[in-house]
Amino acid sequence: MTTEWLSQQEVRIKYEIVPSVQNDAFDSIFSKASIENIFFYVVAFAIHILERIFHTEKESLTQYAESLRPHTKQWYINTLKAFQLGHSFNEETGKYDIIDEAAQIIKYCSLRDGGGELYFLVAENSSGEPQKINEGVEMTAIRSYAGRVFDAGAHFKIASKEPDLYRCEILINYDPLVLDGSGKRLDGTNDTPVINAINGYFRSFPFDSEFSNMALTDAIQQVEGVRIVQVISSEAKPSAALSPYRKIESVYTADSGYMVCEQVNINYQI
Repeated sequence: MTTEWLSQQEVRIKYEIVPSVQNDAFDSIFSKASIENIFFYVVAFAIHILERIFHTEKESLTQYAESLRPHTKQWYINTLKAFQLGHSFNEETGKYDIIDEAAQIIKYCSLRDGGGELYFLVAENSSGEPQKINEGVEMTAIRSYAGRVFDAGAHFKIASKEPDLYRCEILINYDPLVLDGSGKRLDGTNDTPVINAINGYFRSFPFDSEFSNMALTDAIQQVEGVRIVQVISSEAKPSAALSPYRKIESVYTADSGYMVCEQVNINYQI
């Protein structure tokens, strides 16, 4: 804006700007405290905020419109999340007459490729984390609801499982000014900062997303006092007792859609 403004003949005459004598750069002519500089800053900032608002609104409206389109992946997920335990369903309107969010027990839901059928993973919420919805009246009601709202003849499967289990061995090079040889902070404020970072990582990634060795390393690296992180071994498995652990080379998608850290062995060295 400033370049365009200075290129105007009227401006050059008004401010007596002589191109052959002065540098044409705006900052070389007007100080940061000048009224001209402040004016352009305010205008530029206002334009920036307006563009951010328009961009955000466009994204939210696009996502909202996409969620309302029937038979899309997001439509199926939103429809299943709308299930209300213990409430009658109005099949004429295709909706519940009364919306009761407290009865909407499906807080996490994903749709996977089921090889010719719709395969849903669902979970409820427990202290901000996914938790299995037990088989019985709840899952029976959920499947009955889906049979009424989904397309007639649609083949689907709805499952809710215990979390996949994770274990690892990690080598950490630490700063002895911040941590001791067992990973405790020297100031006494946190005895398990690395373990907390690992658990925080598992709580933070979205339902049915990929676990990544690199992302876990990055999370640990954020702990003050941790210099270098090396993941010696990284393994995961479905929660079924007979399921074997599988080595994670890079990424892992949980069978249940979410994971918990079962075992962590950490070796600290200076």
